[in-house]
Amino acid sequence: MKKTTITPKSTLLEGFNEFEKSQPWSKNTRRSYRKNVINLSDYMLKQGLEPVFENIDYEFVKKWENDQRKQGYSPQSIKQHKATMQSMFSHYNQLGVITGNPFAALKVTDSNKPKHHSRALNITELYQVYKTAFELQENGVNVLIPTLIDMFTALRVTSLEKLTVRSVSTTMNGLVYEFDPTKDRVEEDKLLGQYLEEEEVYNHTDNSPNSKNKDFFIPLPPKLMQLLIKYTEHMKPDDALLYGLRGKPLVNKQMNYIINKVCEHLGWMKVEYENSENGEHDNVIGKRRKGKKTVHKTEKHFTPHGLRYTLSTLLHEMGVSDDAIRFLLGHSKYELGALQHYILSDAKYIKEIRAAQVIIETLFETAMELESNYNITLDLEEIYEELPNVFTNQKKDKNYIHLFKEHLVKYASCKLEQKILNQSGDRQSDYFTFKAPELYNQMTMPPQGYIPHTPTPYQSIHGMNPMPYDHANTAPFYPLTYFYMGK
Repeated sequence: MKKTTITPKSTLLEGFNEFEKSQPWSKNTRRSYRKNVINLSDYMLKQGLEPVFENIDYEFVKKWENDQRKQGYSPQSIKQHKATMQSMFSHYNQLGVITGNPFAALKVTDSNKPKHHSRALNITELYQVYKTAFELQENGVNVLIPTLIDMFTALRVTSLEKLTVRSVSTTMNGLVYEFDPTKDRVEEDKLLGQYLEEEEVYNHTDNSPNSKNKDFFIPLPPKLMQLLIKYTEHMKPDDALLYGLRGKPLVNKQMNYIINKVCEHLGWMKVEYENSENGEHDNVIGKRRKGKKTVHKTEKHFTPHGLRYTLSTLLHEMGVSDDAIRFLLGHSKYELGALQHYILSDAKYIKEIRAAQVIIETLFETAMELESNYNITLDLEEIYEELPNVFTNQKKDKNYIHLFKEHLVKYASCKLEQKILNQSGDRQSDYFTFKAPELYNQMTMPPQGYIPHTPTPYQSIHGMNPMPYDHANTAPFYPLTYFYMGK
């Protein structure tokens, strides 16, 4: 155990001076932490207490928090002050200088705001967000790339802001970025769709290299990689990768504005101006509306962090391991060192995440193609129940995704056929559901003398495998018993 000259009777500033020697902080972090220690010491003197370690217990800490609230400090600021002291007290508690850590027991909440940042979306809502991002982009609203990257990586906004064109790796098909636990990690962050309390973001603007800034990698699905390659082809390596609605690099609340634009398009929030005609808001970028602004948010509204909850929940329910999800979310266990070492040691997590991303992207892309080109709507909630089986097979064979897409199209066709038959009064089946195709036994012999053909990877509706004919009516059809019969 490292020896220290600090005792319970040492002042907080003496303790901090010794403590910071062992910490790889940036200049701004040191300055911010020292200021917090000095402010607490001044507060103790005003209370008639000598600013030493032994004079701080939980009752004092609770009173200190309440007095900060009365002075007008926000919960976020109080949390940042608390984090400084909690870190230092934990250090000296481990060294045996003091017993316990009263700051660790202090819970800072915001009674004026909802407990949670956002909600998790279900699979249908996530698809609506995916589709809306493309629709808005086609209308000249720059939301597509930021929304899809947030959706498939679950990166915090502070990490999205740091991405540059150099972050896009075409050799590894994903994003490489500098992972800084000071900004990116939240100890309270929960897995598997549980909500967070407010994130603690330090006043840290000095990006000079230190031991806490480490390379991190997140895979991306193929369609998104293609979009990124085209998107960055005329950009410089050091250019910011993501931009806000007005074409400036993504900073501050720009990601919130992007998600709000998506919510507004979906009708999950409404923006009105008192002098707007019919109470409607013009979506033209660059055109400012005058008058008092009123925002109405429905229960479906979500924030960028909602996509983080959504992806962790979705991956968990698909069967992705908890360790792989922790890896994706950048928890402290995965504050990794050299990138090459990381790639070798955690390849299995990358494989799991990539398999899940490919499945989600394929499902949404197929749904959009069927909906826009053929006016056929997939029952995403029903398909979602089978995604764990799809994920298991995709991990075993990366080419399984072609069979999955082919089954999605055939399932949609069967649904459409059943609807037509039911409307005409010719009921061949009461009910059938989507079932994930088997990995090795791809075709089964259905009734009615159907002879299966050798399957080929699906390319489009017109590229589907030949299907049997109803010789009585000389029209192609899909037997309802072909893949999806159920009770």
